[in-house]
Amino acid sequence: MSNEKFTIPLLQNSRSLTNDLVVSLRQQILDGNLPPGHKLPTAKQIEEQAGVSRSVVREAIAALKAERLIVSRQGIGIFIAEGINSKPFEIEETEFASIEDAIQILELRMAVELEMSAMAAKNRTSEQMSTIWTALESFNNQIASGNDAVKEDLAFHLSIAKASGNPYFARFIDYIGSGAIPSRDIINNYEVSLTDSEFLSLLQKEHHAIAKAIEEQDMAKATLAIRTHLGNSRDRHLKIAKMLKAAK
Repeated sequence: MSNEKFTIPLLQNSRSLTNDLVVSLRQQILDGNLPPGHKLPTAKQIEEQAGVSRSVVREAIAALKAERLIVSRQGIGIFIAEGINSKPFEIEETEFASIEDAIQILELRMAVELEMSAMAAKNRTSEQMSTIWTALESFNNQIASGNDAVKEDLAFHLSIAKASGNPYFARFIDYIGSGAIPSRDIINNYEVSLTDSEFLSLLQKEHHAIAKAIEEQDMAKATLAIRTHLGNSRDRHLKIAKMLKAAK
């Protein structure tokens, strides 16, 4: 069985090429580009595509075996394990239709993203910073075009996760998916203190403050910017929840 969809980017020098390769291969598996039962590309193929040494490939394969994502078949080779759940944890967009769920998910994000943003401020590279600004620009362009920019909002937060230097932050944000972004309908339908344009403008300013703090590598400012951004969103939802409860 061929692996026609298998493509792995050339890895850049980093603190851990092995970790970077594990992350890249894991994503290929979870995305279905390396389906269950298919044979893993040869070590030589992985070496050539990723631009790493044989020892790095060997260590990455050992790590994926430990995660039970791949299995060895004696005399045949290494195969993608059967029964892999590509989304062991996720939050569906529909769950944000409930204001109570939205509040709880925002509190979960705050617990994670406060540390994530601080680490991004500490560890980000120039290239990662450029990616963060590009993601923010895409978000702003979608807003200017009158779109909801939910995907771009998620991409902005994911770019920060990747800049943290800890791949598990990116996996967490990626697993949550677009469900991490509160439904704009809740705000549009119930928030009376802000017009739609004012609300989106506020999001743009909050995002810019986060990116600026990370660019300045100010961990405290980055943490405060994320706390402000997610805290404001939580407070808006709390206010709406209280209003609806009083109206019953």
